[in-house]
Amino acid sequence: MDDRAAPGSATTARPAKRQKYELHDEMPDEVRAGALRFTSIQALNELIGSLIYVPWVDRAPSVQRKQMLIAKVQDEIGHGHVVARLAADLGGGWEQVLADYLAGKSFLHNVFHYEFTSWEDFGAGGLLMNSAAIAQFKSLAGGVYLPYARALKKIAREESFHYQHSADIVREVMRFGSAAQIAAVRRSFHTWLPRVLAFLGPEDSDTVHANPMWQCGLKPDSNDAVRQQWLARIVPAVRKLGVDFDRDLVRERPDGSWEYAEPDWAEVKEVVRNGGPASADRLAHARRVLERNSAARRAWKRAA
Repeated sequence: MDDRAAPGSATTARPAKRQKYELHDEMPDEVRAGALRFTSIQALNELIGSLIYVPWVDRAPSVQRKQMLIAKVQDEIGHGHVVARLAADLGGGWEQVLADYLAGKSFLHNVFHYEFTSWEDFGAGGLLMNSAAIAQFKSLAGGVYLPYARALKKIAREESFHYQHSADIVREVMRFGSAAQIAAVRRSFHTWLPRVLAFLGPEDSDTVHANPMWQCGLKPDSNDAVRQQWLARIVPAVRKLGVDFDRDLVRERPDGSWEYAEPDWAEVKEVVRNGGPASADRLAHARRVLERNSAARRAWKRAA
């Protein structure tokens, strides 16, 4: 890592007060279009992103773990339907979400283009992913489109259960696992941290004011500010579980901000553009869903 100013250390000045909007309020076109984009993207990532967890229902090591994981998957699908309904109110919907994904008009976040490689990997990766999602949702819940803000507050509360589930898996392995299992947990944290740092988006503290989503009030904070808030919480939490990150990957500065190894953004872009290890499987699943249900959807539209 270099010694430049810590990314995200600068604060992003917010307007003193933003006007808030309900669905049927008159609102600027950019707010309506931005809300549709945000809800559609999140619906895609909740619905298709849940596939990273599904294979582990059968692989979970106990009935209790299976039950907790089934509840987690159910929550993720539920989150997808909640935000898909918000998108439908704005002229989109879950079918359009999948169609745009298959047409290359929208993409999954980078983390959902991978698979977990072991139960230890599941715990470590899930903990980082869930905690970063909570940080992001809590920030976006301060946006000006109120139906989305309310949904995010509910979703963030449920994500806290997912975080606790992952933390409990890690805690169990670190306390009762073999030396090989403990080493696997530590490797997984180091594997997933760069991916989740990238999940929170590229540096934008200096340019966030030019972002249309910030200008219209849908994006309250810069990517860097959210990432700094996340690191301030997650690094101490991981340490309490018995794992510390290498200092060349992330470290705290004397002023309390966090310095981190910059993700390889060219690689991240390639992964997001369906170049990741699980990308083809994700696309194939979405295609099967649309094809399998096409006759039923046509009948439903005729009946409506």
